Amino acid sequence: MDQTMERAGNFLPRVDDSSASPNSVDRRVVTLTAPASAAAEQYRSLYYRLERMRELRPMKVIALTSAMPGEGKTVTSVNLALAAARANPERRILLVDADLRRGGVAGTLGMRNKGGLAELLAGECEVRDVVRRFSSTRLAVISAGTTPEEPTQVLASARMKQFLKGVRDGFDEVYVDLPPTLPFADAGILGHQADGLLMVIRANVTPTKAVNQAVEQLGGAPLLGCVLNGAEATSTPYLKNYVKR
Repeated sequence: MDQTMERAGNFLPRVDDSSASPNSVDRRVVTLTAPASAAAEQYRSLYYRLERMRELRPMKVIALTSAMPGEGKTVTSVNLALAAARANPERRILLVDADLRRGGVAGTLGMRNKGGLAELLAGECEVRDVVRRFSSTRLAVISAGTTPEEPTQVLASARMKQFLKGVRDGFDEVYVDLPPTLPFADAGILGHQADGLLMVIRANVTPTKAVNQAVEQLGGAPLLGCVLNGAEATSTPYLKNYVKR
């Protein structure tokens, strides 16, 4: 697996998903559907905030989660990864859907969810079989694939650790969409293997108590801050430091 990842940057220009088209992309992927909008600008601001953090310490793998389902973590992950790919076209950017229970990255991008992380971790294929370049961008995508019988066990496996080690070597930036934190143990397991973790919060929806419980459940994972999604003032996300109240 490691050798395949080291060659990822070389074969990416030849790997494309022709099933994706502008019409099939979720309209909430504003970095593509409305790049001049205020919402798209906020995602770019979020990305450059992370870039400033990278000046202080290395952060190659960034994971995103939420306290509960339906808070916009997948849309945020997709927009952030695309903002990264557009801001630095010379960098190798990878977006991984690690929500093996309800993967949404492929559907959000209008791509087919055929063969993904689940199949890779099951040893049914190699990385080159599941990594695809999105449309005409330099963004590489690995979808979730078919839901395994024991998602938590799969994500806690040695294969997953080996996979993350491989993508660190094969890509400059890696964005990982995790399952929500409170319902499952998955985010707590993978959050500790990331260099930084973002908690997506739905404005006026997510209770403060739920956010505090999620942070506690993550048990010391490298939480960088919270992304407030759907704020009334601008209806756009922004990053703020987590303050327990």
